[in-house]
Amino acid sequence: MTSKAARAYASNENHGGVISSEPSELVVLVYERILDHLKVGKKMLEDGDYGVDQFTKANDLIQKGLLACLDHENGGDISLNLGAIYEWSLREVVKGRLDKSPERIASVIEVLTPLYEAWIGLSSKEPLHNSSSANIQVESQTRMRLSVVNA
Repeated sequence: MTSKAARAYASNENHGGVISSEPSELVVLVYERILDHLKVGKKMLEDGDYGVDQFTKANDLIQKGLLACLDHENGGDISLNLGAIYEWSLREVVKGRLDKSPERIASVIEVLTPLYEAWIGLSSKEPLHNSSSANIQVESQTRMRLSVVNA
């Protein structure tokens, strides 16, 4: 198979996979891409770079893939709480990039990871990011941060 044909096949396969996915699987995909961009951007900050493209993509996905899709009419408190978390994440990513603070980015990753894992539980998609060994610590840190966000 030529490389042009292979690219066309891969593109068609990815497109078809997204169309046939359940909504919860699409949310999982968005989280996976956000976490990927944040982890690469964090590494870039640690290496002395700004990671502008990575953080811009992560912010776009948080805004357009998570925040904009919240159903505040039917979602109640869950929707409001997720909205607060997503808005906090957006602010922290910007501050982390401007301050060149990998620690801020790590805190966003730590808060979003349990949400990603919860969506995995709601969908039939297999997780790409496995962080179950740190779940207890992350969950307690998440609760602490959520109380700060809601304050």
